[in-house]
Amino acid sequence: MDSEFRAAGQAGGLDTAGSALDAAPLRGFKDFYQYASTTRIIAGRDLLGSTGFEFQKEGARRVFVVTDEVIRGTGLVERVEAGVADGGLEVAGVFDQVPQDSSTEVCDRCAAAAKEAGADSFLAVGGGSVMDTAKVADAVFTHGGGAAEQEGFFLMPREDDGMGKPLDIAPLACIPTTAGTGSEVSMAAVIKDPERKVKIEIADFPLFPRLAILDPDSTRTLPAAIAAATGMDAMTHAIEGYVSTDWSPHQDARSLHALRMIRDNLERAVQRGEQDEEARGNMLIAANLAITIALGSVHAMSHPAGAQFGVPHGVANAIHLPHVIEHNAAGGDDIADRYRDIGDVFDVSDPEIGPALAAYLTELIARLGLPTRLSEVGVPESGIPALVEGAMGDGTTLLNPREMGEDDYAALYRKAL
Repeated sequence: MDSEFRAAGQAGGLDTAGSALDAAPLRGFKDFYQYASTTRIIAGRDLLGSTGFEFQKEGARRVFVVTDEVIRGTGLVERVEAGVADGGLEVAGVFDQVPQDSSTEVCDRCAAAAKEAGADSFLAVGGGSVMDTAKVADAVFTHGGGAAEQEGFFLMPREDDGMGKPLDIAPLACIPTTAGTGSEVSMAAVIKDPERKVKIEIADFPLFPRLAILDPDSTRTLPAAIAAATGMDAMTHAIEGYVSTDWSPHQDARSLHALRMIRDNLERAVQRGEQDEEARGNMLIAANLAITIALGSVHAMSHPAGAQFGVPHGVANAIHLPHVIEHNAAGGDDIADRYRDIGDVFDVSDPEIGPALAAYLTELIARLGLPTRLSEVGVPESGIPALVEGAMGDGTTLLNPREMGEDDYAALYRKAL
C-alpha cells in the first residue's frame, strides 16, 4: 500500500495527517514543475539492422559513430554500421577513443574529428561515457567553443537574445550498451574537467537525443560486474528522483515502475548474462524509465569520487546509496514516507525505514558482487576534505530532500569508507 494511503487506512479516514489530502513538501499539487521527454524510443529484438532506416527519419545523412575500443572490439559497431548503410545512410567516420570516464579534451577531439569527416549527425554506441561524449561533442560541433564552455543548466544558445527557443544541435541517436545511465533519453551530460579535477554537468533540451534504440543484443557481451554497477546506477536514479525536492508526479510513476523492473530483473541479468535476453531487455527499459536530472546527495558524493579517485560511477553510487538513504530518512516524516513507498516495492516494511531499506540494499549490492566500502576502491581517509568540497559544490546537493552541510558529507564519507 502506498504510504499516502497507509496512514488513512490505519486511522479509517482520509483526514489523518500523512494522507494524500495533506500538502506536505513531497506530496500534493506542486506550485510549479516542468517535464519533458522528447526522445523517440524503439525497443525490441533484432533492431540494429534498422538503425539507418530509423535514423533517416531524424534527418541524418552522414553519420559519425562515437564508441570505445572495447565495444568496437566486440563486433557490435560493425553490425550497427551495416544497419546504417542498409538504411541508405553513409558512415562518415568512427571515433573509438572514449575512455570509461570521458573528459572535456576527449569531447573536443571528437567534435573536431566529426567536422573533419564532414558528418551531419552523431550515433553513440556505448555506455554513459560514450553517450555523454557524443552529446557534448555534438554541441561543440554545432555551436563552436570548447567542451568546458558548455557547462551549466539551460545555457545553450537560444533565439530572441537568449530568451526564445533553444537552437537545435545535429541529429543524435543512441544505442546503449549498458543498462544504467539512461543517457539515451536524458537532457544531461556529465564529463570530467581534468584541469579542475571536477565533473561538470551540462543540461538543456537540445541534448535530448532524437532517437534511442533499445535492443538486448547490444548488452549481450556485458560483463557481470559492469551489469551490476550500471544496474545500481539505474536504481540510484529511480530512488533519488522519487525523493528529490524536484520530484514530480510524472517522474514518480517512472521511478516506481523502474524500481519494480529492477527488482525483477537486475540479479537475473547479472547472474545469467547472455543467457537471459528478457532480463537484459527489461533492464534497458528500467534504466530508460529511471533517468532524471532531479537527483540528490548520492550523486553529489559520487561525482567527486569519480573525478578525484577514478571510482566508476555506478560503483560509487552503490557504495553511497545506503548511507544517504539512512541519513535522509531521519530528516522528517515526509521524507521517510517517500522511502516507505520505495520499501513497498522491495517488501521492506519497518517503522525505521531508513536503516531497514539501507540494510536491504547493502545486502543486494553484496550479492551483486560490488564493493560496499570506499576503501575497497582506493579512496583514502585523507581524501575526505576534497570529496566534501566537491559534494558541496555539486548541483545535485541542492535537490536532496534533506539540507546538507559540510559536516553531513564528512560523516557520510567516513561511514562509507
